[in-house]
Amino acid sequence: MTVREEFEVRPSELAGRVAELKERARGLRRELPESAAAADAANADSTESMRRIWEAGLYEFHLPSRYGGITGGDPAVFTEDFTEIVLDLCAGDSAAGMNYSVQTLVTIEIFGPDSGLPESTKAEMARLITQEGVRFVASNAETGSARPVLGRVVPGGIRISGVKTFNTNSGGGGWANVGLRMAEDDEPMSYHALVPLDGEGVRCAHEWDMMGQRGTHSQTIEYDDVFVPDGYHFPRHGMSGAVLSALFLMHSAIVLGPGYGALDAALEHVRKLDRSTLPGEFDSATKDPLVRRRIGEYVSTLGAARAYLLRTAAQVSAGEEDPALTIESFAVKVACVKAALEVTSGIFDLTGARSASNRYRFDRFWRNARTFSLHDPTDAKEVWVGDYHLTGAEPPMVARLRV
Repeated sequence: MTVREEFEVRPSELAGRVAELKERARGLRRELPESAAAADAANADSTESMRRIWEAGLYEFHLPSRYGGITGGDPAVFTEDFTEIVLDLCAGDSAAGMNYSVQTLVTIEIFGPDSGLPESTKAEMARLITQEGVRFVASNAETGSARPVLGRVVPGGIRISGVKTFNTNSGGGGWANVGLRMAEDDEPMSYHALVPLDGEGVRCAHEWDMMGQRGTHSQTIEYDDVFVPDGYHFPRHGMSGAVLSALFLMHSAIVLGPGYGALDAALEHVRKLDRSTLPGEFDSATKDPLVRRRIGEYVSTLGAARAYLLRTAAQVSAGEEDPALTIESFAVKVACVKAALEVTSGIFDLTGARSASNRYRFDRFWRNARTFSLHDPTDAKEVWVGDYHLTGAEPPMVARLRV
């Protein structure tokens, strides 16, 4: 029985569980902005927001059903529903939403049907997730690293050494899923190793100091001859087209979320304003037609990007897997970036000069969206979308998967 067939056995039960988790995420969208602003102001990890996300049971979404989960590590199950969850979390706290997305990706890698990890390791990881709220890090990026991570076989396991330059979700400790290449292997990052961040030989730089997404604490981590016992390392398998599309849709939700967060904050602020855009014409901003028009524009802009995002997520859930879906996910990312940047920069036309005070930290929405938009260039995505529609050329793997 495949993973998808297993979950088709109890559709009503699963649907009820998914609906419950989505409702909790909607509640967190209203509750997280306070802790998000505090973490941003302190340039600190989004510890409080992540704790609340875990307490809401959202860490369990991609666990197997025997551990109380939903998808069993298959990102093509309930993709549309999960995308909505990420959107709501990123509207409440963009950095925490990104951390949660990384948490999810590592969970998928550990519990996916192809990981090959022993049941004892999976059971231990499931216990850490559900009972202790342990956080996971996708430790893959080596951009700018002079020492890519290499592994060598030793009695009882492997030892790994090298430097990873971006390690999102590492500010709260936990475990890293380290992408690496075995010393005798020519293939880049052909293995994974599960490493506790408080283990011997692991050094976290704590140098994360960015304009936005500050709560992700995506610091540099060095692994210095770290021992990884057998049962905690495994071959890395390639990603299917559907998984890559799901990954880009997750990225799209991460960048669109701050747009919704900005609109939420602006609406709450404008409802309390005692002055309008046109002085002397109206006694409050809520009666100002210019304010109403701009709000309507932002609702439409975000709504169009959201609809495109969720429609494509539904295609992934339906099992579609072809080059056109990859291109569609590229185009979705472009639409979400543009919508988020327009709204996060434009809300100040609604909220006025006083809202530029650091007490509100409304600028964090733009800083978060702009920072994450740089993960992979929007211009490049538009080139590949245009080329596909013009000539039928498919984007290379380096364009599809960027770490």
